Amino acid sequence: MDEIGRYQAGFTNQPFGSDNNTNWFRIRGTTASQSFDGLPAAEYGFFTPHVETFGVEAVEITKGSDSLTYGAANAGGLINYISKRPHKSQVGHGSVEAHIGNKDQRGIAADYTGALNADQSLRYRLVGSYKHADGDWNGTRNESYYFAPSLSFDFSERTNLTLLGSIQKDVGVPSSNFMPQSGTLVATDLGYIDPNNNLGDPTQDHEKNVAKSIGYEFSHDFGNGLKFNQNYRYQHIRNRHLGAYAYPSAYDTNWAAQALSADNDYSVSRGVVFNDGTAKSHSFDNRLSWRFQNENIDNTLLGGIDYRHQKVDALYTLFGSGAAVNVYNPAASYGQAYTVNAPNTGVKSRQLGFYLQNSTKLFDTFGITAGIRHDRARSEEVSNGQSVRANHTSYSGSLMYFAPHGINPYIAYSESFSLPSGLSGNQTLYDPKTTEQYEAGIKYLPSWVDGSLSLAVFKARDKGALVSNNIGATVSSENPIKRKGIEIQAEAQITDNIKGAFAYTYLSSITDDNGNTVRNPLIPKHSASLRGIYQFTKGALNGLDIGAGIRYTGNSYTQAGSLYSGYQVPSSTVFDVFAKYRIADDWEVQLNADNITNRKYISGCDYYCYYGAERSITGKVSYKF
Repeated sequence: MDEIGRYQAGFTNQPFGSDNNTNWFRIRGTTASQSFDGLPAAEYGFFTPHVETFGVEAVEITKGSDSLTYGAANAGGLINYISKRPHKSQVGHGSVEAHIGNKDQRGIAADYTGALNADQSLRYRLVGSYKHADGDWNGTRNESYYFAPSLSFDFSERTNLTLLGSIQKDVGVPSSNFMPQSGTLVATDLGYIDPNNNLGDPTQDHEKNVAKSIGYEFSHDFGNGLKFNQNYRYQHIRNRHLGAYAYPSAYDTNWAAQALSADNDYSVSRGVVFNDGTAKSHSFDNRLSWRFQNENIDNTLLGGIDYRHQKVDALYTLFGSGAAVNVYNPAASYGQAYTVNAPNTGVKSRQLGFYLQNSTKLFDTFGITAGIRHDRARSEEVSNGQSVRANHTSYSGSLMYFAPHGINPYIAYSESFSLPSGLSGNQTLYDPKTTEQYEAGIKYLPSWVDGSLSLAVFKARDKGALVSNNIGATVSSENPIKRKGIEIQAEAQITDNIKGAFAYTYLSSITDDNGNTVRNPLIPKHSASLRGIYQFTKGALNGLDIGAGIRYTGNSYTQAGSLYSGYQVPSSTVFDVFAKYRIADDWEVQLNADNITNRKYISGCDYYCYYGAERSITGKVSYKF
């Protein structure tokens, strides 16, 4: 799922490479939240869900700080997944698909919507899938089983209740993406580390994750523009994870970082992370909206209350130990015993939010929005009695001018607030995270072509943002982070047969360390993409679409204080191609080849370096009925 932003402005795509058990989202230079059907997903280490794409019918993306859209969110924005559910227009229809690919990729999936009564007011949908894929690192793999039933009942034309459930089981060998800077960013006298070398231990590392959820969406239209909606979701995640990871460098007797060489046998020490426990969460959202319209005004007033509660009970440690690993011959260290002593970690977090927003369109010329939200949050660590409380009020507002010829300039201000769950790398609870963001731009919908163009300029300031310490754990930043950027996105049906898309992002992210400016790692200053599709509409090739894309990621920099502090990480350019052919009205085949040239590159570095995703080729056949 974290490939979704590859051709979108504002995304930093897979900064930690291709991780086979976690989706990583960075938007506008910082972390974005994930939610399902408007309710927050679990956010705590290995309990963060790996999203099954076949179970999703749409994805909503909010860029930048926004505590109002779906409750408290991270400063980068929000990725909201809309689960497949039984629409009345889809009764009696479904699909079956299968895919294969390199890296032992294989899978099958099915989806069907039916009705349980004659007037189709009671409907169901069944969605299921299985897939398997090896990771980029030797010996890693993931196998996933997914099933999601749903039931929808129309009590009347104005009242609906939809029940949504899912269960997903993932098993496999987790990836160990952490590579020392020495041997990746800067070659040793033996050259560069093979991107496929697994510095963990695939003979011992393993993971099993079972995520279950159940919830509902209720809606009632009172008439005269007044509507009520209520959402609830319960999620239960059971995770067991054991994985070794390499230290970011070799060290001398005083723990000063050293480059890899014959003197240290090109070896680094290894830590072991272990997690075994459960995460349970409840989320509610109740909202009442009223829409008023006349010849000059179209106004919507929205107010609501949401609540979230999460409890984590697990044996967890980041500080287990394993044998040192030679980065050029890691298999020599496989099978040697780990030392793991994992204390019990019990974390509870609660957050209650009240929000009010008004949106007005005046004379079909001006759009005005204003919002306010108040949160009361608490996080506590049960075993040692730590607790953090935070109350915060967030504001947002925007003004858009609907000018002639489809040119719509706007200005906006927004804030975000969240209190992260869990213990930091310092074994303390996190501080609250807050962001203030200013944005201005233009949205252009031309009349002379089927397409759109958007330009956005933003500036944001983060307090308490999560940053990495030197072994990959996160801590709350003591200094504010300042981000600013420019985003350009254009899409158009250029001719009857040709579609194109272009995206460009300029992004600056710095930490203000008592007047000293430090450029933050993993964030390219420039990135761009271009994608084109040619659609055949005549002759023997009618129904064939072919396309190609190019993705450019500019230079970024390493973490200040790392072995190669402040070094420049080289830019990279990769190419993608695809083809899709509609054999008949119901049958379709598709071929996707990402990074077709198998370009070897570094996606980013902090204290570690991370190799980018390798070539992936998949073929899919699907039947819709």
